[in-house]
Amino acid sequence: MSSVPASALSAKKPLEKSTKLAMISQFLGFAMDAYDMALVIVMAPMLSTLFVSPKGSEAWQYIAIVLTYSITMAARPVGSAIFGHYADKIGRRMLLIYTIGGVGLMSVVAAFLPTYQQVGVMAYVFFAVVRFIMGVFFGGEYAVGHTFAIEHAPVGKRGIIGGFIQSGFPAGYVVASLVFAAINAGLGKEAMLAYGWRIAFFTGVIPIILAIYIRGFLPESPKFEQAKEKGTIEKAPFLSLFKPPQLWTFLQVFFFMTGLFLTDYSVYGFLPNILTLGGRGFDPTTYSLIYGFALFCAFLGYNFYGWLSEIVGRRKLTMYYCVFLVAFGVPVYYVLYHAALSRNIMIALIGTVMAGMLKLAWGVVPSYLSERFPTKRRAVGVGFGYSSGALIGAWFSIYVWWAHSIPFIKSIEGEDMWLSPAVILTIGAVMTFVSLIFSPETKDVELDD
Repeated sequence: MSSVPASALSAKKPLEKSTKLAMISQFLGFAMDAYDMALVIVMAPMLSTLFVSPKGSEAWQYIAIVLTYSITMAARPVGSAIFGHYADKIGRRMLLIYTIGGVGLMSVVAAFLPTYQQVGVMAYVFFAVVRFIMGVFFGGEYAVGHTFAIEHAPVGKRGIIGGFIQSGFPAGYVVASLVFAAINAGLGKEAMLAYGWRIAFFTGVIPIILAIYIRGFLPESPKFEQAKEKGTIEKAPFLSLFKPPQLWTFLQVFFFMTGLFLTDYSVYGFLPNILTLGGRGFDPTTYSLIYGFALFCAFLGYNFYGWLSEIVGRRKLTMYYCVFLVAFGVPVYYVLYHAALSRNIMIALIGTVMAGMLKLAWGVVPSYLSERFPTKRRAVGVGFGYSSGALIGAWFSIYVWWAHSIPFIKSIEGEDMWLSPAVILTIGAVMTFVSLIFSPETKDVELDD
């Protein structure tokens, strides 16, 4: 008599209301993460004139703004360590209110920052500080929110649910691109520089209000409640990450995420620069719409990838995917660059679909990371494991600048940085592949301790 796997039985059951609410809540939270980050990227050419000294070159001004993006990413481990630590000690639910509330507050602050013309170099300092604090709250948001959502998910649907909540990130980028395009088209360049950018930042408060409302109805994580009943809650969950054998799991996750961050932000961070080419490529409105289309493709891809991981397996599927990245990374950037030079929208759309395909592996991240850590240290493990990859991976702007300075690469791309981000993407793909050699398959594991 053959037995039916628990994952197969669980996958056929309808989702409970609490699971659906947790999914929607974290989708909105992660979408807000992307929305904020996207505004910095899509407005980078504009923000560079508002917050950076005009004495530097145009390329350096752009890099300086992208560097604040990296500052936000580098701050995430701090937030993950703090909020994840306490989520594993006192519970997930209430901390979700604090993290998203902090994000909303920083969105308002960003809208009222002074510019370089008003306060000089301190404008950049203030902007960088706001980006750092925002990163702390977003680090906590991922640690608590993704763990919370996956702990509500049944076996057999964690990949699908993980793909959905992770797709909040490209969805946030799409909305940000459309909002920027609408504001830019409605106000014009001069008004955008004068006050339109403030309106763009302030719009980030709207989805936060909805997320806070939904989270008020959520019950505590069932896995955390079970761990609490069993008495397995630890006094120092964060410190336990660095004690063997958990240390080896953390290190594998660290290298896995570092590689993914290198691939991801080589796409996110440098598509705007490639598509606009400092005014020689697409205009801001056209570019933002093209960029939004690329992220819409990624939104669909994350959901597909999460679903496919339930069939193929998280580990095997992502290893195959890394090989795909190495093969197609450079061609994608080449297509995008020449589309911008010729201002050919059809070629740009083909290139952006290809660019969206370079990001699909993120659809497996929430479920995979949650399956690598036990309940008693899952929030801090997921959060710090995820965001610690930013300790190295988030400084992609510096790495791209380094690759751009290599004579062989510069002889090919000239002053237009399109090959150098592709090189960093390839390095990230290789790192991710190697990290998975040391990982077990996780799709059918139970989340109980």
